[in-house]
Amino acid sequence: MRVGRTLTHHFEIETRQYDLLGIDLGEGARRRMIIFGAVIIVLWVALLFPFIGVPQKTTVSLYIVPPFVITAFGWRPGKFHERRRRVTEWALSVRYALRAHRPIIGLGARAADKTEYLPWRERISTRKVADLAKARVTPEWEREVVVELDPMVRAGADITVNQRARLLGSDHVQRVSRRTSSGKGRE
Repeated sequence: MRVGRTLTHHFEIETRQYDLLGIDLGEGARRRMIIFGAVIIVLWVALLFPFIGVPQKTTVSLYIVPPFVITAFGWRPGKFHERRRRVTEWALSVRYALRAHRPIIGLGARAADKTEYLPWRERISTRKVADLAKARVTPEWEREVVVELDPMVRAGADITVNQRARLLGSDHVQRVSRRTSSGKGRE
């Protein structure tokens, strides 16, 4: 048994900035990281300015440190997918935690009811945060009281199909292909 390798990751080339506003950056900083950091700094300053005001001697570190920390840690390769940045993984995990998981029932035959969504406390990935959100959640199968759902809105309900099925053989397929090929010649 052989295991294949992906070679495209080795050809990843990033442009680098070697000086910025007359300051030598040594081996160079990645340009996309600089752009990402600039966007984070602008957003952070826009967020803090209405609450704190103009940066003063005591608040200047509050304006500078968080954007640099977010940029430094957020621009590292992801834990689970090395081509993604950690900031992307953070955004996806926040989106998953905030947005309810909606199951696909019967290949989309019906929309899921809100009672069938995965609850918020079960979507949080770490147990510490889940324990803080709701003091030690017991799994549904260990609970004594079983809540009955509305029988009209239960997963796995029967789907009624109002179509007649027809079995078509190869002779029918040949006739259709002849009709379409002869129709093309007329155009």
